[in-house]
Amino acid sequence: MKLAADRWAEAFIEACEEGFNKDAARPADTSYKQTETGFSVLKSSLYCLLRLPNTVSGSVAAAQFDVFLRAALKKCGYDGKKSGIEAACAMVFLLIKRGHIPQSGLLIDKIEDLLLKKRRILTVLLDCAEKPDDVFVESVKKAIKEREKVEEVRITVVLTPELVGGYRINIGDDREDFSVLGQMKQMEQLLAGAV
Repeated sequence: MKLAADRWAEAFIEACEEGFNKDAARPADTSYKQTETGFSVLKSSLYCLLRLPNTVSGSVAAAQFDVFLRAALKKCGYDGKKSGIEAACAMVFLLIKRGHIPQSGLLIDKIEDLLLKKRRILTVLLDCAEKPDDVFVESVKKAIKEREKVEEVRITVVLTPELVGGYRINIGDDREDFSVLGQMKQMEQLLAGAV
């Protein structure tokens, strides 16, 4: 069975923030801190589980790991009252029980994307045929920031010589292609449609 990472990621964040959105007296960043703490515990736990030589799955393994995880957290001073950590423990338990540990990397990526989106930070992959100068990267960053109405844009540049020239902007599943290769493919499709 395949892990529905989008739904699991949303459920995790909701569980971390449970109770905080209803209480207007709490500082606005408290629920975010709870989510970050829970996410840290979740990532650490999954990292350990993925390093084991055999796949851990099933109800018994889930219960055993839950006892181990809670004992480790207690040694670190956890008192059992933080919704983010409770959400992480519950998520790890369910992932083990349902045999989704091998697919958990996708879940981590989805949660990270949602957290960045909540903080109005957009991550962008910029494929370039050759190394762009800082002025160009900053102009792309500024244009995306204004267009997407976000607080911050984080760009990762990937050198992709097969583009021949130009660049591609990748935001999630959306791609804007301004490369020579992209223009050649577009022309090829137009010509194929004309014949």
